[in-house]
Amino acid sequence: MILFLGFLFMLFFIAVIGVSAGSFAITMLINLPALLLILIPMLFFLLVSKSGKIISKYISTSFKKNNTYTKTELEQLSSAIKNTIKFILAAGGFCFIAFVVISLGYIGSPEQLGPNLANCLLSLTYAIAIGFFVFFPTLAWVENKINTIKNDV
Repeated sequence: MILFLGFLFMLFFIAVIGVSAGSFAITMLINLPALLLILIPMLFFLLVSKSGKIISKYISTSFKKNNTYTKTELEQLSSAIKNTIKFILAAGGFCFIAFVVISLGYIGSPEQLGPNLANCLLSLTYAIAIGFFVFFPTLAWVENKINTIKNDV
């Protein structure tokens, strides 16, 4: 549930920037190639890895009214979310470096160098936003639950 709230908060944040600065600002923040270079590897990682299975189990049980988690389940979820955040940030760093290398090919034409460097920064910004708006609040919730279980025992 917290994953979805984080995603909705990220969309709300982008919408507020778009409304407050005009419709031009929202089009400056959305770059489909850079976004796809972050989302496709992340979805592939979540589908293939053990971390994705743990996170999908959390998502399916989080909508039930009376759900309780054991300490081991919470620790597994914590490590799965940490691995996912690391992967997303690594994918963002890889896209940043790849776009910088591509941008260096346009060093002779300054009119194309600027948009390509903007793609570099947007791919890194997308990775940071997804990692810290979507997954980090869930990680904080899990760590808080683990600490309360340790204090209760």
